[in-house]
Amino acid sequence: MSKIRKIIVLLLILFAIQIGFIFFVYKDKGNVYFEDFSKNISKTKHYSYFMNHEFFDEAYQNVEQQVRKPDYRVYGGILPHHLIVKDKIAAFFEGIKDNNYKTIILIAPNHFNAGKSDIISSNGVWITPYGNIESNSQLIEKLDLSIEENVFDSEHSIPGLVSFIKKTFPNSKILPILLKVNTKKEDLEKLAEKISKNTNKNDILILSSVDFSHYQTTNTANFHDNRSNSIIKNFDFDRIYSMEIDSPPSVYLLLKYLELNELQKSELIFTTDSGTLMNQKYEPTTSHNFFYFTRGDKSKESVMNFLFFGDVMLDRSVKKRINNSDLDHILKDFAGEEKRFFVGSDMISLNLEGAVTDNGDHYEPKVAYDFAFDPSLVNKLHDYNFNFFNISNNHITDQGKRGLEETYKNLEKLGFNYSGCADRQSENCSKIINIGGYKIGTAGFSMVYGTFDLNNANETIKNLQQNSDIVIINVHWGTEYTHINGDLQRQVAYSFIDNGADFIIGHHPHVVQGMEIYKDKPIFYSLGNFIFDQYFSYDTQEGLSVGISIDINNKENYKIYLFPFISIDNKLQFMSESQTNKFFDKFIKWSNLNEEDLNKINI
Repeated sequence: MSKIRKIIVLLLILFAIQIGFIFFVYKDKGNVYFEDFSKNISKTKHYSYFMNHEFFDEAYQNVEQQVRKPDYRVYGGILPHHLIVKDKIAAFFEGIKDNNYKTIILIAPNHFNAGKSDIISSNGVWITPYGNIESNSQLIEKLDLSIEENVFDSEHSIPGLVSFIKKTFPNSKILPILLKVNTKKEDLEKLAEKISKNTNKNDILILSSVDFSHYQTTNTANFHDNRSNSIIKNFDFDRIYSMEIDSPPSVYLLLKYLELNELQKSELIFTTDSGTLMNQKYEPTTSHNFFYFTRGDKSKESVMNFLFFGDVMLDRSVKKRINNSDLDHILKDFAGEEKRFFVGSDMISLNLEGAVTDNGDHYEPKVAYDFAFDPSLVNKLHDYNFNFFNISNNHITDQGKRGLEETYKNLEKLGFNYSGCADRQSENCSKIINIGGYKIGTAGFSMVYGTFDLNNANETIKNLQQNSDIVIINVHWGTEYTHINGDLQRQVAYSFIDNGADFIIGHHPHVVQGMEIYKDKPIFYSLGNFIFDQYFSYDTQEGLSVGISIDINNKENYKIYLFPFISIDNKLQFMSESQTNKFFDKFIKWSNLNEEDLNKINI
């Protein structure tokens, strides 16, 4: 044997002895880094987001004060991976620590859309300060999941929770699943069926690790979360992908599994957001909602979100601005990161202050204030999820009968819902549209140059009430540039509500007017301008967006959210905290609201 070969053999023998010595020394000592050493030596190692005991031990201090122990066995759950709420994460797990789960399936977002597959798992071992967690490789193989270990190296949604799992369930295995944001529903349904067929529901806990609203103020996050939480409680699969959360597929997979196993009774145990926790409610926040799921039926609650804006004019200098720098110049800052302000609503509505003619052409006879919109400009509103227009106003007939007919044709072609008729008209002003499986009755009326037939309008509203789940009325009315509504506006509004309207949205004054609540139905007399080139005063550049979150099956259960904003040279931005407070003081003076009414308003 050559000298080199002898040296190699000697080194191999020494290495084998060293491995045996390490195993002998550590096998019974429970050292966290060498637990199950014989099993883990060839496995990929992944690490907890933090590797110090102190961080997690702090989360468990005084946790008993927050724990909510469920009455029945918990089979599934939703919780965040945002560790600013580590105390509530600890309380979430402490509440169910008495259950004996053999495997915890942890579904989470693939934040960076990394890897080849839409659905990715890991056979690795997870290293935590409390010991190591084995992956359930046998179940992973049965589910035929794609293994891409490197994807987990930069992903935080799983590593943020593994230490809590190990501390609470020291003998459980884990099955991590990462989902890309566009994972197809049919693939998730197949996986849910596989999990159900290949497991005993009493042996597993299936969790969805999801953070909710992102980059929004606390008020916006609450508006979005009210809808998202209802969708979850109601197992509303048609609307899950429209939720403003970081991983709709993660919720979809969880709920599909729970539905298959009749485990649909939910309990919302915590809800909060980073803005509230840090006392920065007007700064971008991340919200968190925690759910337990047990055996039983789903909720019958079905909350829909409606978001309303005022007057939009896409001609004159606005048209030039959009042609020069696109609609993003106007709405980018207002929409926020990933345009999330415009996510999480079922209807986003505005008053379209002009005709949508072929190529935006103007037709004779031309008048002093003569608006026509190019369909290509209107189509850009799809990018911000606008899906409904009121067209009842004094400018819809600026281009005559031809312009009105082209408006109908072009809006249909572009795929926008709309309703309304010309000024002083009261026939053919309504439409019932289907959103999320519900019938939304809509109508628009205009009374700028005179009144319409109120009896005809009321008959329209009665018909909508009988054939719709909810009735929304837009009205173009009032005196321009005045903040106080007139007696005629109030009389018409009351009459509409008496005949079946659920809420009324007003336009035309080009400034914000006040509101009131009549027979528990909100009336907004004017939302002011949204996108308009009236730069001559602060008031005409001050606008209001209104969010209404309402349970369609119990319409007395609704919340109002106010989002005041300002336009600076047609660039929109939300008001600051001090500006909002000043605005709300003015708004109260313009309104007719009592203390009970004010409790319904969030700002």
